[in-house]
Amino acid sequence: MATAAATLAQQPTQSRPPERGADLLAIDFAAVSQDGRPIADLQASDVAIRIGGRRRIVRSLQLISLPQSDASVPASSLPPPFGTNAESERGRALVLILDDDSFKAGREAPLREALDEFVSRLSPRDQLSLVTMPYGGVKVPLTTDHSRVKTAMLRIVGQSSGVETGSEIACRTRRTLESLAGYLDSQLGIREAPVTVMFVTGGLAGPRRDAPVSMAPGMCELRSDLFREVAEAAGAARAQFYVIQPGDMMLKPGSLSRENIAGANFIGSDNPMEGIEHLAGVTGGKMLYLTGSASGALGRVFQESAAYYLATVDPDRTDRTGRSQQLEVRVSRPGVELRSRPHVTFAPPDVNTERLRTPSPREMLSVDRVFRDLPLRASGYVALDADGKSLRVVTIAEPVDASAKLGSLVAALFDRDGKLVSHWTATAEELQRSPVIGAMPGEPGAYRLRVAAIDATGRSGTADYDLDAEIVQTGPLKLSSIILGLSRDGRFMPRLQFSAEPTAMAYLEMYGASPGTRIASTLELASTMNGPALVSLPLALEATGENRYVATGVVPIGTLPPGDYVVRVMVGIEGQPMTRVVRTLRKVTP
Repeated sequence: MATAAATLAQQPTQSRPPERGADLLAIDFAAVSQDGRPIADLQASDVAIRIGGRRRIVRSLQLISLPQSDASVPASSLPPPFGTNAESERGRALVLILDDDSFKAGREAPLREALDEFVSRLSPRDQLSLVTMPYGGVKVPLTTDHSRVKTAMLRIVGQSSGVETGSEIACRTRRTLESLAGYLDSQLGIREAPVTVMFVTGGLAGPRRDAPVSMAPGMCELRSDLFREVAEAAGAARAQFYVIQPGDMMLKPGSLSRENIAGANFIGSDNPMEGIEHLAGVTGGKMLYLTGSASGALGRVFQESAAYYLATVDPDRTDRTGRSQQLEVRVSRPGVELRSRPHVTFAPPDVNTERLRTPSPREMLSVDRVFRDLPLRASGYVALDADGKSLRVVTIAEPVDASAKLGSLVAALFDRDGKLVSHWTATAEELQRSPVIGAMPGEPGAYRLRVAAIDATGRSGTADYDLDAEIVQTGPLKLSSIILGLSRDGRFMPRLQFSAEPTAMAYLEMYGASPGTRIASTLELASTMNGPALVSLPLALEATGENRYVATGVVPIGTLPPGDYVVRVMVGIEGQPMTRVVRTLRKVTP
């Protein structure tokens, strides 16, 4: 255990022929409980997917979480302990679309109250857009500056006259649906990442002829094709729809006359709820009622959009054509509400994407794209060679799914300008270890560490981690990074995150102190970088060579609630100021 990091830092770089990833399609969907909470433990065996009527085998299933999104939960100010593709770094993409022709002036207050409550809960990483229809267009494009949306909302006024005939509702609905389909097609297009659409309307007409059957259709005929065009555009944009009616405009049972029920006069219904229900049905969306409370419609959207699943399936030769196909997602587990679209579109490959359908690890290193088929974690640590001069970056990587077997893995360091400065390729022997550990040479500086891997089934994944490669020093004494892990049979085993373990072990190396130098060292565990220590204890020092020491400390974590904590090590020698190194420790729910 005493020379674990030193041994890693001196490993020579070895190469092996890279394997290529499988060509897979990604399908996203949300699974929530009856109260709207995301369900986090679905397995691939729970999910059945059909595309274009054909059953597809689910090759992998990954939960993409969007943590720390609620302002009521303090976001961690600590640097992340590792990089991962298992959670979105971009946050939510949310579009609020107002059918302002459907509500009267003076009824904007509930919308503004609900939006204020909603915005107060968003993460700084969440993007929000505001759109009005049928004529207003994009008021605010997707932005993390949520105050722009609130300000724009203050200028929006309802445009409805308040009294509409069935034909007038149909004409208005047609204009709105055409505008909605155009927005989805032109502004969002064919996306890979999901977007949440909150469409707020006072009412829509359902499909209708606007004339007796024996006569030609009237000028306000509303065809089912318009709803279908919206649904197909939503599928291409990966848009999860919520169709929301302001609470003060809800139709109560018995409030409709006999003439307003579906099928009246063989023309169609004048019921403004029918179009809302139809739009929700064709887009696979959910109907909600708007209130200003946290438990209202936007509160439900916030809760349900906190996580989604990403499933991968094998493609058919006709999938990547840019044409809409029927999509069916089912979950065998009872009590699960699915949020999935009935349509999906896969963009046809171009010259730049064709070669990345079956990428090698080295090809994944060279592009600015996150590969998510294989969920990974990765982190980097700074160490010195035995001479105490040459710097090495120790890389630790692992699949999120502990049962996954890696077939190939490459790690690389990129400088601030994106230039490749160093790399390491895991050997067959190294791939058998969990986690996979290796090292590559480097110079002091700021880097992006990228790890690319392919597992035995062909799934591809990348993980990125920002790293400051520097050696902390006090006088002649130099300190490596802290590596966290566990002690197993007298050996130190690195870990990237912890759950039910009663303790964690902190490990670091020290170089340059002459024999007989008195070294003072303390380990602390705290909730914030400079906050009070929850735990403080001395480190155990062991000499491992001339002017070289290993320091270890056992950190009790069994009673800590899940979250991020900082491990601080303070070190000093006589006549020199104290210095410190830090590392974030993450504990998760078992």
